[in-house]
Amino acid sequence: MSLGFLFLSSEAFSQNIPANPSLLEINPPDGPSNDKVNAIVGVRLIDGLGGSAVENATIVIQGNRIIEVGAKDQVKIPAGAAITDGKGMSLLPGLVDSHFHSANNNKQLSTLLKNGVTTMRDPGHPIRFYQAQHFATAKMPRVYVTGAHLDGYPGVYVQQAALIRDGDHIRSQIAEYVKNGSSGIKIYFRLPLKYIETVVKTADFYNIPVVAHLELVDADDAIMAGLRGIEHVTSFGTSIADPKDAEEFRKSVQEDSNNRRAGRYLLWSKIDLSTDRVKDVLEFAAKNDVVLSPTLATFEKQFGDSEVKDYEAEGFKNMHDFVGMAHKAGVKIVTGSHNSGKYVTPGLAYQREMELLVAAGLSPLDVISSSTIINAQYFRTQDRLGSIEKGKLADLILVEGNPSVDIKAMYSIKKVMLNGEWVENN
Repeated sequence: MSLGFLFLSSEAFSQNIPANPSLLEINPPDGPSNDKVNAIVGVRLIDGLGGSAVENATIVIQGNRIIEVGAKDQVKIPAGAAITDGKGMSLLPGLVDSHFHSANNNKQLSTLLKNGVTTMRDPGHPIRFYQAQHFATAKMPRVYVTGAHLDGYPGVYVQQAALIRDGDHIRSQIAEYVKNGSSGIKIYFRLPLKYIETVVKTADFYNIPVVAHLELVDADDAIMAGLRGIEHVTSFGTSIADPKDAEEFRKSVQEDSNNRRAGRYLLWSKIDLSTDRVKDVLEFAAKNDVVLSPTLATFEKQFGDSEVKDYEAEGFKNMHDFVGMAHKAGVKIVTGSHNSGKYVTPGLAYQREMELLVAAGLSPLDVISSSTIINAQYFRTQDRLGSIEKGKLADLILVEGNPSVDIKAMYSIKKVMLNGEWVENN
């Protein structure tokens, strides 16, 4: 495989080690002047880092940065600070959504923000789908983009894709995306395996991550080629299924991309999660620091639903169980809403995803970390966002109740702060 920059050392090509941990959104929000001081008092602090909640905490924000955080008796509130009483509530970092799609829909993004998501990434939509951000009158979440996904001929969503011709096309396409603000690259499922290494190496050159939606390429093969970000639990299907079932699924999808929709459930309904094949794939993924954004809510099909076929419910049960196994094996799990799902209240897919992750075996604190600091690491912006720490940007949410005990409390978001300013009409 020939790259124009092979003179770089092999260490430069590592999706495991972010050389630039400060990738940026395309729409940096305005913030208050540095003279503005806010203090949140009497609140339960859940900082996103995985530790136990701190009761009766105080957080001080100057301008758009957190300047003090800790127990009440450890933090001095500056004179003149605007005080917010957090009694009965929990303070968390703003939520980070790893998988959300929009198309110049500022109202949709405003709703997302008011429901607690202060940062989101759209993996695969063209950058032009976010030109409406330039005309936003309401506050918007921080938006990270990847540019149109890289797909193979004949493509799937051809209006949202770059159909890759060869390695040079990959390199020129990624260069153009980065120039226009991309902070990541998305591979779509018809891109042949032979191109994945070139995508990863080119992205490494620009210090940005690669994520992928797989259907035809086995996940372990993609990981071997350097992929470290996997979108959708279904992307693991062919790598853990019986080889004959996997080949039948691939042939069906090759014939018609739409066959993947019912075919995923049929494939997953036949998977035996107790096999060594499943164990080996998970161990390999964990060893290579793979991050999985399972988007369970969008695939959810439950037994007892008259509209759901038995094989669909069985397939989803195996997907759900697999995510719990992946977490237990050491695969990093992040929260991505994918906008909607059969059992989702409109606008609250993210909260449903959090519930499903807890039901899969993650603790509520694990899920909060998956929704904040681990996702910030996935975006390579963890030095700015993702936790409540001194020096970080003040993207915060106030939640009624205690989500570190009961994740359903995440449906009760009372206030959202973006970049040091409270969002109006929450």
